Amino acid sequence: MAANLKALRRRAPDSGALRRYDEVAQILTSDPAARAADGVAWISKLCADLKIAPLSAYQVTRADLPALVEKAAQASSMKANPIALTSEDLHRILEEAL
Repeated sequence: MAANLKALRRRAPDSGALRRYDEVAQILTSDPAARAADGVAWISKLCADLKIAPLSAYQVTRADLPALVEKAAQASSMKANPIALTSEDLHRILEEAL
């Protein structure tokens, strides 16, 4: 979610997707004044509360990232993403998830 927001702000600031992220944040937080960043914070807290393990807990290493980036870029789920993420974006997401 954070990576999508960053990419949208950089490459498609006039996109309706940014407004939709505000709407998602308002739903998640039950706050009609919430903005997209509030939604990211809510999701981050949820992940912490649920004790979501980092990828390293599953023996994923930095050496695995290029192959994972390649597979992620080809995944059908990426077609529904609100913005095309670059290989650099995907690599950064995985780095942060290690």
